Amino acid sequence: MNAITVASKLAWGEWIRGIFGALISGGASAIATGTGVSVFDPSHDIVGYTLLKVMAGSFLFSGIISLAKFLQTHPVPSEAKP
Repeated sequence: MNAITVASKLAWGEWIRGIFGALISGGASAIATGTGVSVFDPSHDIVGYTLLKVMAGSFLFSGIISLAKFLQTHPVPSEAKP
């Protein structure tokens, strides 16, 4: 059995959706972080570009962490069901 035959029997769609789901989780965390910063630290009045930078950093790091957790439990796609 060659690698292409084995790869064609894997559930790639489900695995890719899981990866996108993990990255979307990072986006949700970024929204929560931006809201939290604005609500709980009003003395600094973070708005505009600074708030976007905080949210982008949160998106990046939270997305990477969520992706790593997903890949820890699903390092390769599972076998497709017939």
